Amino acid sequence: MVNLTIDGKQVTVSKDATIYEAAKQAGIYIPVLCYAKKLLPYGACRVCLVEVEQMKGRLIPSCTTPVTEGMVVTTMSDEIRKVRKTVLEFLLVNHVVDCPVCDKGGECDLQELTYEYEVVTNRFEGEKFDLPTDEVNPLIERNMNRCVLCGKCVRVCDEIVGYGSYSFINRGFETKIATAFDRGLNCEFCGQCVSMCPVGAILPRPFKFKARPWQLKEVDTVCGYCGNGCTITLGTKDNEVQTIRFNDETGVNDGNLCIRGRFGYSYVNSADKLTSPMVRRDGQLVEASWDEAIQAVSDGFKAAGDSLGIISGARLTNEELFLLKNYSKALGTENLDHSGGECYKGVTEGLQETLGIKASTATFPQVEKCDAILSIRSDFYETHPVFGMVVNQAIRRNEAKLTVVADKLGKFTKLPNARTLLHKPALELNIINAICSVLLEEGLAKTDGLEGLDDLKKGLKKFTAKAVAKETGVDEEAIKQTARELAAAENAAILLAYGLPYTAYSKELGIAAANLSLLTGIAGRQGSGLYLCGEKANSQGAIDLGILPGAKGIGAQQMLDDASTGKLKALYMVGEDPIASYPNRGMVEKAMDNAFLVVQDLFLTETAAKADVVLPAVSFAEKDGTFTNAERRIQKVRKGIKSKGDAKSDFEILQLLLSAAGKDAPATTTDAFAALTAETSGYEGITLDMLGKQGYVWGTDILKPVTSKLVAVGGGEASKSKYQLLVGSALYHSGTVSTKAKGPNAVVSEAYIEVCREDAAELKLEEGDLLKLKAEGGELKAKVKVDRRLPQGVMFAPYHFSAMELNRVYTGQPVIAVEPVK
Repeated sequence: MVNLTIDGKQVTVSKDATIYEAAKQAGIYIPVLCYAKKLLPYGACRVCLVEVEQMKGRLIPSCTTPVTEGMVVTTMSDEIRKVRKTVLEFLLVNHVVDCPVCDKGGECDLQELTYEYEVVTNRFEGEKFDLPTDEVNPLIERNMNRCVLCGKCVRVCDEIVGYGSYSFINRGFETKIATAFDRGLNCEFCGQCVSMCPVGAILPRPFKFKARPWQLKEVDTVCGYCGNGCTITLGTKDNEVQTIRFNDETGVNDGNLCIRGRFGYSYVNSADKLTSPMVRRDGQLVEASWDEAIQAVSDGFKAAGDSLGIISGARLTNEELFLLKNYSKALGTENLDHSGGECYKGVTEGLQETLGIKASTATFPQVEKCDAILSIRSDFYETHPVFGMVVNQAIRRNEAKLTVVADKLGKFTKLPNARTLLHKPALELNIINAICSVLLEEGLAKTDGLEGLDDLKKGLKKFTAKAVAKETGVDEEAIKQTARELAAAENAAILLAYGLPYTAYSKELGIAAANLSLLTGIAGRQGSGLYLCGEKANSQGAIDLGILPGAKGIGAQQMLDDASTGKLKALYMVGEDPIASYPNRGMVEKAMDNAFLVVQDLFLTETAAKADVVLPAVSFAEKDGTFTNAERRIQKVRKGIKSKGDAKSDFEILQLLLSAAGKDAPATTTDAFAALTAETSGYEGITLDMLGKQGYVWGTDILKPVTSKLVAVGGGEASKSKYQLLVGSALYHSGTVSTKAKGPNAVVSEAYIEVCREDAAELKLEEGDLLKLKAEGGELKAKVKVDRRLPQGVMFAPYHFSAMELNRVYTGQPVIAVEPVK
């Protein structure tokens, strides 16, 4: 720690702090334009100049100057005020003054500083900028006439996002921020630059001219998309979410968001949302009262008896899932499952069998300090973009070594200390086994106290680095080097994503990742962790609450199969659209046609259109409760707007259903949270007050394994087809909900089939051409996207768009053999 004096006040701070950070900690205000707490110090604007006595009265930038013992700092004097005012005058020489029509008015840092320092005239003259406004991007507007060259957009895109869209070009008064070749902005549309811009140079287009900042009511809640659990701040007006506001003071994401979190909110305001219950009469769905709908549900479920299955989405709150579990008990069925039923088995069965737990072992911030990171299936930027930003920071700031085991190249491939073990599709298990084999062969494994070591060694005999390299197409030395880096790292992380398009080998990959975490000592070690991250906002909460088949129950896929053959008489679908997103569409459609079907959802989805009863639910922005993210952090979901029409929250609907079943239900979400913490392992003793701004991590930052059991698993088998189709998630969408949002749809509005340049040339295809593929189960057709990241013979299609009917040929297999149709 270092002791110094700032404006006569004694301050004690970390030796790594800057003067600005020390002053802020002491509650002393210093103006800044180019500073942001999550970016490295830069010192571009010179607005933060202060005087240090030991430096003979020189004015120095406080945001880049580290503190020293005994330092005496003055943050305001006549001279400092004069210099800051001069700096502002220079900034305004070429800066256009169009505050009345600038959307940043009222929260513009430059506007506030010119008012504070009374810059009413300018001693310097210059021609105002007259650069064209960049409106190529559908989500982000760039008006460089307002730019103050703070460089925050350049730095956040490089340091945090890892994309590098921006750079400084030209010199002197001609200097400006530009994109490659000074073209229109065409990037990942995460909007990080929007958050960082202190003026009106970079603005969110969907919010343009909607409202002034002081007209908005701000509500902190949790993003309703992936399991990253990012805090978002809703800017609401006229009972609609108008925008997502920047907030780096709440949650663990430092204000970082992806395109889905920042621009994917509009579905909340959609006029297409259900507003009234519907009951099928004479073959048609017609509007009904809640009493009629609840009675129809009760009668239908009573007639089905115990031949009933309940499948839930993982975007319900913990409190709603708690009521759903109680409702399943009231109905006397253990046929309870969520989100597909297969994709999360790496957590619920794989980790349970090896580590004795059903969750990630560490928290996200610890990854920033890791020396080595292994990411399985992708570099995590497509599935969990903000977690991908954490990985990027570990590489850039901590010089971490990243290895990605994937069947296609990702964003981080070109970063320093990063490598991709690009393997033939369906063979990631083989590579994980090979890494484990290298650890044992070279004596690098930490084997003390591990069960099943001998059986694992036997199971790994055919997975030597040499054999797997030949089989998968991955370099043998790269496999060995990955094992050595993980073994040598003081802090290391293993990352694995799960979700509906990643159902194949889910349990086996969970076991293999757990084996690797045990052999490297990662599981349960301070500063290291094994992360299994779910696709939906509350995937971990659903696992924690036990939204899983009981001892006598069956899982989601078996329920659908049984319903398709008439064995199961009734289905209750809560926040899920299986026809659009579940594997094996043909079987799912038969299940929906054959069973008495109740659907509870926001929209009249394809599944809801087949229902006997439709119950209108509301979005995450219209209800209170809690989510548990992939690092086990329980966070508050807060209501930002009121629901429209007669739609109710899933909590309120389940209260009505429980009452109709003759059972009591908690009166409020607060009561439900108290009840569920008393019954849920790991949640005992947690209260809502404990959640605070940062949430509460159950099991502490490091979750220790209950068991340390190694389990041998086999490998995958490569397809022999010349052309193979991969199914997965795209960066711009999450599940099927995002396809209802204008923001993500403005970038990717329809399904596509991605091919490499070599295949495009061979098949005589160009960007945007229609490609038809034949596969077992049917044919697919979609526009072509030509890219460089796929190996020859491998194609990729995102699963989010129902119109493509990808799930007619996707039945959960790791790769689909396809044949182009001319």
